[in-house]
Amino acid sequence: MKLYMVGASPYARKVRASAVALELADHIEIVIANPHERPDALLKVNALSKVPTLITDEGEAIFDSLCICEYLNGIAARPSLVPADDISRRGVLQRHALGHGVMDCAVTRRLESQRAKDADRDEWVNRQIGTIGRVLDWFEECDDLDGPFTLDRITLAAALSFLDFRFPDDGWRNNRPRLANWHSRMEELPPMSETRPFQ
Repeated sequence: MKLYMVGASPYARKVRASAVALELADHIEIVIANPHERPDALLKVNALSKVPTLITDEGEAIFDSLCICEYLNGIAARPSLVPADDISRRGVLQRHALGHGVMDCAVTRRLESQRAKDADRDEWVNRQIGTIGRVLDWFEECDDLDGPFTLDRITLAAALSFLDFRFPDDGWRNNRPRLANWHSRMEELPPMSETRPFQ
């Protein structure tokens, strides 16, 4: 398999960490591809020019990090990232959506921070910051942080690490000791420790 990605992407990290957790990482070749430059190799397999994009051994292109993670979970010898029973599955996917939302807000904030100052843009960035804060407060009170290494936990850990990577002075840990402690423990596990973001 081949994974088109950029090193700093929290979405790509979610996929890479999932691959490690599922013991599939050795079967994936990493290809660095800047989607903003619209490289021909990426455009041929994904007209959106978005990463991560996975090319399966059969040549099928799979994009969107959730779709890729579900595909990997489906081909793994021991699928474990998304439970099969409806209630557990729904819980994992709901928490995944919240963690993924933190990623979306953080990436939006990062992109907006690279543009010229503008009052409307500042208001939009502050909305992203506010959303991130509300979601992290929700996770601070969440009773389901600990447990099996599932997709929701991978996604949240990758989102928090992206905040550290791009916004190290934000102090998201302030007043969130449970979440901070949980994240520290997650970062030491192989799926996270082997997939740290890079430029």
